[in-house]
Amino acid sequence: MKKELTDELLTFEVDHAWVNENLKTLLKDYADNLIGVKNGKVIASDPDLSTLLSKLPDPTHACVEFVTSGPLEIIL
Repeated sequence: MKKELTDELLTFEVDHAWVNENLKTLLKDYADNLIGVKNGKVIASDPDLSTLLSKLPDPTHACVEFVTSGPLEIIL
C-alpha cells in the first residue's frame, strides 16, 4: 500500500509540474477554467468544480488545477 501511495503522489507531482511548465499554452484553451490532468494530458475542463469532478473518470486520481494568468488568493 505504501508504494502505491508514493507512486500516486509522484504522479500528481509530475502532473502539477507539467501544468506549470505548459501554462502559457494551457491559457489559450482553458483560461479561467479548472482542468483535470492525468499523465501530462488534460482529460477534462470546466469552470465549475462540481461539473469538472463529474467529468473525470476517477477524480481522486487526477491533478485538478485552475488555469489563470492572474494571482490566486487561497483562503484556508
